[in-house]
Amino acid sequence: MISKIFMYLLAIFLCVMFALYLSAAIGWTFVYIFVCAPVFSFLVTLFLHTKKSIVLTSDVNRTMLYKKETVTLKITAANKSFFPVPAVKLFLAVPDGLEPASGFKSCVMSIPPRSETTVEAVYRAKVWGGCRIGVKSAELHDFMKFFKFRMNLPQSEENGLLHLIKVFPDIPEMAGDAPILRAAAENAKLADDSEETRETDNVNCFAGMPGYTHRDYTEGDPIKRINWKLSSKRDKYMVRLDDEIESVQQNIVLDSRGGSNVYENERAVEGVLAAALGLLKCGFESTVWCRFGSIASAAKATGTAGAWESFSISEPADVSALQLKLADYGFADESERCGRLPSDELSEKGSGAGILLFTSLFDKALSAEISAAEDKGIMSAVISSDSVSVGNAYQIWKLNEDYSAELISKG
Repeated sequence: MISKIFMYLLAIFLCVMFALYLSAAIGWTFVYIFVCAPVFSFLVTLFLHTKKSIVLTSDVNRTMLYKKETVTLKITAANKSFFPVPAVKLFLAVPDGLEPASGFKSCVMSIPPRSETTVEAVYRAKVWGGCRIGVKSAELHDFMKFFKFRMNLPQSEENGLLHLIKVFPDIPEMAGDAPILRAAAENAKLADDSEETRETDNVNCFAGMPGYTHRDYTEGDPIKRINWKLSSKRDKYMVRLDDEIESVQQNIVLDSRGGSNVYENERAVEGVLAAALGLLKCGFESTVWCRFGSIASAAKATGTAGAWESFSISEPADVSALQLKLADYGFADESERCGRLPSDELSEKGSGAGILLFTSLFDKALSAEISAAEDKGIMSAVISSDSVSVGNAYQIWKLNEDYSAELISKG
């Protein structure tokens, strides 16, 4: 600002010198013009601002995208006045989940009288989750950039200049014989109270005949459950335990609270999808537990997050449906009072099976909830993407960036 004033005063000084030593008529004319210019510039800009002659609108070409896809933000400024608009400076919202492919975070628009000017900004999705793009603030500058007025922007969801963009999480591949999937079967075996199921080996389903355990045929078993190939090898009838496997259905839980690292949060979310699909490929159905509504206005007003929701995964389409649902997922923050495990919900359903707990904030508070869940017969295998884990559990797995998991602690 100081440099602008200095240049302005220098211009007036040169005009005075021109009037005194070269041409008085022309020189003094320029002096009067330069002296009156700021006044005229201020009055025109004030008129445009007071009369709300500038109308800003924005739109996006899509609201749902996968990572690495792009979305285009189109901003239009319309001038309803017969005066030209000197300059409108727009400050754009650039969330962590998107990166500006066009390379700018603000832009300046000049608008002719009774006309429109449009500018476009392109963003590329890089991280899962919901975020808002658009115009977060705007300023109206005068012709000489001596004065500026902050513009009032529409705040309603329908007419606002910010748009909610949802980025789908990926579904990483997890091998069927991955150790973490074996842990899922082991936890289910530990927590199941059925004597008949304890006599079987649930882990065998990961080596040989995916998805099934077997026992000797007894009178009354359905003939269609006999595994004829295995029966011929063992020289006795063997029956698949489809129903008993379903009774110890795997439970996958996404911690309702996340850490401060968006990439570790993303890894926890995508780890849930990877585990659900991996178990399904091994013949295991599962139930995924997530707590939605933590970023809703109602939740913010009450200080509590939404209720736990369960999603049954019995076919690949269910994983895809959960992927769409998780694009709208938001972790609870410290101000929201909520449990981080669905212990009561699992107990009410009579589900004593162990759980795979994915978290990006493995702290002492979560450890306390895990201990309380163990008292209810719920064993937890914690899969942590948190780089500074300080919690304790029956099993702790480290979820790496390539979505492989390594066992770092076993109680």
